[in-house]
Amino acid sequence: MNAYDNQLPGGRAPEPGPEHARTRKGDPIDLAASVYEHGWGPEPVAKAPAEAPAEGPAEVPVEAARTVVSGPVVPEGFVPRPIGPGPSAVREPWSADAPALVPPAAEAVTAPGAGPVVRPASFRESGPLTHVGRKPPTYPAEPTDIPAVSGGDLFGALLPDTVVDGGRFGPVTVRAASVRGDGHRYAAECRQDTALVVRTGELLLVAVADGVGSQSHSHHGSHGIVRLLTRQVAQKAETLLAFLRSGAELDFASLMSRLVATAAGDLAREAERAGLPPKSHSTTLRALLVPADPAVPFRGFVSVGDGGLLRLREDGWQNLEAPEADEGGALISTRTDCLPEAYEHVRARLIADTRPGDLLVLCTDGLALPLLKEPELQRWLGERWGREAPGLAEFLWQTQVRVRSYDDDRSVVCLWEAAP
Repeated sequence: MNAYDNQLPGGRAPEPGPEHARTRKGDPIDLAASVYEHGWGPEPVAKAPAEAPAEGPAEVPVEAARTVVSGPVVPEGFVPRPIGPGPSAVREPWSADAPALVPPAAEAVTAPGAGPVVRPASFRESGPLTHVGRKPPTYPAEPTDIPAVSGGDLFGALLPDTVVDGGRFGPVTVRAASVRGDGHRYAAECRQDTALVVRTGELLLVAVADGVGSQSHSHHGSHGIVRLLTRQVAQKAETLLAFLRSGAELDFASLMSRLVATAAGDLAREAERAGLPPKSHSTTLRALLVPADPAVPFRGFVSVGDGGLLRLREDGWQNLEAPEADEGGALISTRTDCLPEAYEHVRARLIADTRPGDLLVLCTDGLALPLLKEPELQRWLGERWGREAPGLAEFLWQTQVRVRSYDDDRSVVCLWEAAP
């Protein structure tokens, strides 16, 4: 979440190419035989057998005695029947000269001796991660090294690489994900972001937090602040709901500022009990409160530090945190206030004018920055999220669409307002 997150330890920038993959023990894998064996490539050129020595028994080369197969082992003579688009049908990542990756409404497949089978529109929304832009990111697309217990920080080592959540509450459908960034994956560092979805009474609380990368225990801060804020909100849920019903923005802002400040104080004390300065737990925070009653048009919003709150409608993306932005919503807050120290810099207000069919996107700057700065990403996500809420697996796949030079952790919560 800072200017140094895109660098490796020692200030080194990653070099493009396959050298990013970690070298593992064992013999190299011969993929040529596997590709030909499955009918996906040209037949390899046959090599003449090596002549046996003039004297002594012939030795069988080790490579000739080993069969390497990429994928499951199948019986000899078995020819698998393709059930989907083969390698020749794979579409290239989106670019300015290629059509957008919009899945078809349905695909009819006729099986022998049976009627047509209609596959859902999300059939093609799977497989390897894609990217927008002409050049792919230089980091590997999947996790490589796994964080290890270091300095007694068991919590960091146990944090999963990826978290996905969701459900339905009152008028909204919720999808949430928190994904470790490419830079942290490559450096074998833990995920410093977090996302929260929790219900307290007739209120839904969703939040994202981004630990400051320069601080050693910022992942404790990001996870701790959403937990501590939940405890404070649960104690005042009825009062907050009354403010949302009546549209009392000043009262809501005053109460939420006190609740965040109290949670920040609790976080500072947790750091001190661990023998650490409060600054070591530095984190940003963004949260939304949604009533279960669909007749209430207000959503409560609170934030500290950078990140994003966007709304998607038929006319495109709107940046709800930059009223001074132009129509394209190209601006985003660059403030770096962090809890627990910046407890006096809480910003709280009501989001009004909620309409059926709206999509609210609450995210850390790992997604907010590329989404507001890269039109291709706006288009790619807008085409998918502007229709209806996807399933959890599909949402996670979409959330991980990659953009070159943006390698920070990424946490996002999407709220789809019920359509009319």
